[in-house]
Amino acid sequence: MQPDIEPVILCKNCNAFVTKPEFAVRTGEGFAQTFANPSGHVFEIGCFAQAPGCSQGSERSSDFTWYPGYDWCIGICRSCTFHLGWIFLPVRQGTGSKFYGLILDHLIFP
Repeated sequence: MQPDIEPVILCKNCNAFVTKPEFAVRTGEGFAQTFANPSGHVFEIGCFAQAPGCSQGSERSSDFTWYPGYDWCIGICRSCTFHLGWIFLPVRQGTGSKFYGLILDHLIFP
């Protein structure tokens, strides 16, 4: 008998652990949302409360934020530095929780 294996979500570039399905959260219109950046690139992102395999890859910014009341920074894979999405940080303490907006096409789902 094999032990139960907990499902995990991996980096599409290097297969490293990024997060777990149980960390998915609903923000705005739901879990998956589509946004465009100022250059017109369109991203479908999924939101997660935790993503231990994602680290901060840029300075914090408030420019063109998709979530009012939140700053953002680029989120990269801890293992290979592949762009996974963005980390959203509340502008004011106590007004919300940090969350990760990860590009769904950059992840491998169970």
